[in-house]
Amino acid sequence: MFKLLDRFRRIARCRKGGTAIEFAIVAGLLFTFLFGIIEFAMYMLANVLLEGSMREASRFGITGYLPAGISREDRITNIVDDITMGLVNTTDSSYKMDVLVYPSFADIGKPEPWDDINPPGNNNGVYDVGEDYTDINGNGQWDADMGASGAGGPGDVVLYTVRYDWPLWSYLATLIGGEDGKLPLQASMAVRNEPWTAGGS
Repeated sequence: MFKLLDRFRRIARCRKGGTAIEFAIVAGLLFTFLFGIIEFAMYMLANVLLEGSMREASRFGITGYLPAGISREDRITNIVDDITMGLVNTTDSSYKMDVLVYPSFADIGKPEPWDDINPPGNNNGVYDVGEDYTDINGNGQWDADMGASGAGGPGDVVLYTVRYDWPLWSYLATLIGGEDGKLPLQASMAVRNEPWTAGGS
């Protein structure tokens, strides 16, 4: 009996392997935190590359150059794909590129003008069905954003916008605001097209 108690006392005083046990306790949290940092760094890199791709895409777009066998919009998507080095998946369903033409830089993001005062306007500051409006983008309906789809013509103001949902790998990354395991990426660039002649420059 005394030998058994003595053995238990020696085991209790033994410190061999204590470091391994302590590491096993904190390893899960440590690696989760480490992977979260790495993933957030990759997200920030993808965001910077996406902004850079918008600069390059808009530089191409303003020239009016028409590549053989590909549209200007598809060429712009290819530029985004190349510069983001595969971090932004342009074939993913969450990837969306909008190219909109505006009358001027001041009109970007603004609604089509409507008559909110004269009959049948009710002066409530909100467009209501039946109120007279100016169809700036020519699609036959009032829009909260007057931009017309397309890369525009010579001298047009064009807004390039790319959106992409970055898929998260680690649980820690979801704590910074990701929805459905994803974080949104977005980049925009507004430019004025060069005054090219027919056929592009």
